[in-house]
Amino acid sequence: MLKPENKKSLFKRFLKDESGNMALTFAISAVAVIGAMGAAMDFSTRSSAKLHSQGIADQIALAAAIHVKNNDFIPDSLETGYTEGTHSAASLGFEYKGWVDGGAENVDVNIRYDDTEKEAVVTVSGATIPTFMQVLGQHDLSFSATSTVSYLEVDEAQPASIIMVMDNSGSMRWDDRLLNDDGTRPANSRPRIDRLKSAVTNFRTRLKSRIGDQTTSEGVRVLRTGLIPYNDQIITTLSANTDRVYWGFDGIDQAQVDAMQAQGGTNSNPPMHLAQQLLDMENDEHEDEADRTNTDYREPLKFVVFMTDGQNTAGNFIVIPGETGRYYGQINGRWFVTKNPNTAAVHNFTEGDLTLDSDSETLNACTNMKNEGVEIFTIGFALEPGFYYNQDNPNQPREVTNGVQAAAFGLLSQCASDQDHFIIAGEQNDLQSAFNTIQNAIVKELIRIKS
Repeated sequence: MLKPENKKSLFKRFLKDESGNMALTFAISAVAVIGAMGAAMDFSTRSSAKLHSQGIADQIALAAAIHVKNNDFIPDSLETGYTEGTHSAASLGFEYKGWVDGGAENVDVNIRYDDTEKEAVVTVSGATIPTFMQVLGQHDLSFSATSTVSYLEVDEAQPASIIMVMDNSGSMRWDDRLLNDDGTRPANSRPRIDRLKSAVTNFRTRLKSRIGDQTTSEGVRVLRTGLIPYNDQIITTLSANTDRVYWGFDGIDQAQVDAMQAQGGTNSNPPMHLAQQLLDMENDEHEDEADRTNTDYREPLKFVVFMTDGQNTAGNFIVIPGETGRYYGQINGRWFVTKNPNTAAVHNFTEGDLTLDSDSETLNACTNMKNEGVEIFTIGFALEPGFYYNQDNPNQPREVTNGVQAAAFGLLSQCASDQDHFIIAGEQNDLQSAFNTIQNAIVKELIRIKS
């Protein structure tokens, strides 16, 4: 039997004994880290579903308000328009691939016509099924999106010019989804350029049906659209005219969309400056159209949709001066860096950050356009860090690093009119949702409605 003093000594040794504590601490920390990562993935999925749902809600509310405005009655069947009540997203022709259990069948779309306020109110709601959070007892994550459009406010279309600046660089041949953990290609993964073609096709056909054919009684064409595909230069070999851009009242032709190919480096400077030059001349184009039809001229609204899947890789290196402790300069035309002020003084180096002028020149074009009233939307596509299937060499996956993502997001967020105009699109449905969101925002302005 231990004496009291021995018991006290044993207890003290137990308190001091740290063997095994590290393993226990690591196990607890690992659970916390894995749980946090899993929760982030689950909430990212819900965020994608909500973005997709907002696009659907906006689209239906817009269509419903336009129908009542043009026909002066609320639809009583789906053959004539969107009827009041709750429908499944699937029954209205929408998809939710991989986002909710059971897909679009389990997403509710509630459509309500408020004849007192003269507005259509659409709410889209459902739930995603979490992967990791089920362990914590969370069996679903609900999402909801609402759009309200006043059909009393709908007016004839405002003249507008829209230019789409689309990245066609070599990385657009990579897949849009990360490789599986075992390095295999996901079953529903597709080349990014294919996803882009599909999204642009949907954008042009829906926009033309919603606005392009809605001319005034005098036959005024109100909408001009253009497409500038680019890599490390403006892609001129696919263009059909001397402006080096698919552009005009007739809109983007499907053959021009299908002709897009992924190749080369990335330089957004030339296409964004061309967009600026073309939009500078758009007032004259719309004024000529007003003269042709002997109608009053209205200054057009102007929009740019700028999409890229990475950072600029082409252009000229320049130094942005700053107190960074790094000195950059050229010796025989080659760039070098030193942290030694003495070496910098000898070779006339400049303290600052080395960057490509393609970024700064792109931002200059964006700033100039925004100062002239152009509204700029930007999309960062398939920029989640990790490895992607490479069409050119399936045995050599290509990587998007954190640095590439940061550089691309930095450029796109600064170029956009505001942070709401900068959209991150992860894969197929995210990209389509991004284009839908942008189109709905544009349409709301063109037909002058409240939301």
